[in-house]
Amino acid sequence: MNNHTPSATPTPESANGTHGGAPRARTGPIVWGGLILIFCAWIAQRMFFPDLSTPETWLTITAIGLGVLLLGVGVVVAVRERQK
Repeated sequence: MNNHTPSATPTPESANGTHGGAPRARTGPIVWGGLILIFCAWIAQRMFFPDLSTPETWLTITAIGLGVLLLGVGVVVAVRERQK
């Protein structure tokens, strides 16, 4: 009788987060980078043009911009996965 149990040690491919090739895109750094970029743009706008827009406008633009950015990254990742 063969009592072969799978090894609990990770393979080199699964240990570094790559699943058989290129590393997968991570959304965390994209979101944080976008938020920091928007915050810096908001501070610059408030310094140079203080009466130009309201915080509500910036929040709306930030939400829409991050949604478009994440959608774009998702499309790029899907296209790259399909080309494999």
